[in-house]
Amino acid sequence: MELVELVHEASGCKATVHPFGATILSFQNSSGREILFVSRLAKLDGSKAVRGGIPLVFPQFGKALDASMPQHGFLRNHTWTPTTSPNTATTASSSPSSQDFTLSLKDVTEARGTEKWELGKSDLECTATFRVTVGPDTLTTELIIENTGETSAFDFQTLFHTYYKIHGSKALDPTICNVTGLGGYHVDDKITDETYVQSNESPIIVDREVDRIYTPSQDEGPTELNVTVATGEGGGKVQVKAYGTVDGVTVPMSVVVWNPFIEKAKGMGDFGDDQYHDMICVEPGLLSNVPPLQTKKTAKFTQIITSL
Repeated sequence: MELVELVHEASGCKATVHPFGATILSFQNSSGREILFVSRLAKLDGSKAVRGGIPLVFPQFGKALDASMPQHGFLRNHTWTPTTSPNTATTASSSPSSQDFTLSLKDVTEARGTEKWELGKSDLECTATFRVTVGPDTLTTELIIENTGETSAFDFQTLFHTYYKIHGSKALDPTICNVTGLGGYHVDDKITDETYVQSNESPIIVDREVDRIYTPSQDEGPTELNVTVATGEGGGKVQVKAYGTVDGVTVPMSVVVWNPFIEKAKGMGDFGDDQYHDMICVEPGLLSNVPPLQTKKTAKFTQIITSL
């Protein structure tokens, strides 16, 4: 499959998108520093979802809504269609470079499960549009889900499974790789089964297998995500903002932080045994208290990655 490259000529920033899964494989800032991680063993032939970059998750995270459907749904397992020509900014312009990709449910033939989304039996209809925009040191991803059906609403979750590259293979060094900005969030630790509230002072580090969902307080927590990820040698950091709406109503943004560590890395065939040193996932998503998407209504989910 031919990759799609977006270049912001004025700054030199660029992104590369694989049509399979509309997966962003690379984002380089104005200094040429790579922001995203892709496993050296990732399959890029369309045989399975890409291990790295920014895989798209919908209509569920993990198997939370439909045990019969493969983990993370079907967007990352199908080929998307570019629907607009790249808007490549000129050297004299500060305009961003953008590209849309689309996928209709009628073209989704795999990974639909045997329940509400089952191929040939479901009355659901929807279209997904993924918009990628590159500006000066900024990558913006927007996923738009439209319920195009006539009769049925559907429950859903959606998430950007963003893998960040940790330069110098320093993911286990807490002074070089950490996540800040989640103080006060409720934490669901999927490894220890603990639940607690994240301390305001404590950065999130990789000192063991990490698989945690951070959710803002329903009553007084922020509705938009705003965190900083330290990404390795050279002092590199990225700011991650995210927000989402369902039918125009803001839905609080959760975030997953993940690193497979030693044993989990060994069990993944498309991930190098040692590559847990090279990455951290910080994955914003609409995961909790998401209202059903009614017929003829739209959900919008935006992530803004800024290289600091």
